[in-house]
Amino acid sequence: MRAYGFIDWSGDPGFKFAVGSSTRLALALVSTDDYDELQRALLGLKHRLGLPHGYEFHFAHNPYLVRTAFFATLSSLAWDAAVLLVDKHKLPVEFTRMRAPAFCGAFLEHLLVCVPLSLIEVKYLLVDDARKESRLVRAMRLATSNALRAQGVARTPTVRGEPAHRWDGLQVADMLAGAVVELADGGEDHLKELEKHMLIHRYRGGK
Repeated sequence: MRAYGFIDWSGDPGFKFAVGSSTRLALALVSTDDYDELQRALLGLKHRLGLPHGYEFHFAHNPYLVRTAFFATLSSLAWDAAVLLVDKHKLPVEFTRMRAPAFCGAFLEHLLVCVPLSLIEVKYLLVDDARKESRLVRAMRLATSNALRAQGVARTPTVRGEPAHRWDGLQVADMLAGAVVELADGGEDHLKELEKHMLIHRYRGGK
């Protein structure tokens, strides 16, 4: 069993597209057999790029050079991921009435029934949140429990919130989610060397 899994996303649960709501949501799940290796590799990348020790890899905020170097570094490491891509324009009307925690939880539950169990067999599942416990974290915990118990998994991970700037795994999930959205929007393909590590699922409705 792996120690940690990480959940982060690109996009938002809003539907006010005319005033800036995202048209897509990408929800990413990442886990690895060697988290120490991942940490060492990303610290080394910061040194090579002249970035401060506390620099946060965040797709929306990082320049092209950093993104390119980040994904090149990931290609040589041992990790697995799955990303669910949602086109919010195509969602049924009931999704527009959901509060943000329930909205994100619904898609996490959908993602977890699609992925290999090895990806989610972790002791701790960390969600990008400034608080260890919040409405969002509770929704993610419920979604995780529902999805795994439906597959006969009796022991589910401990789900808690953690800030992304403290966890490299959350930053990897953010970067992958952002890259999936950019590719879906017709932008740069940062993922072509990462296909062996990750699965991308497109949400098409239902469970």
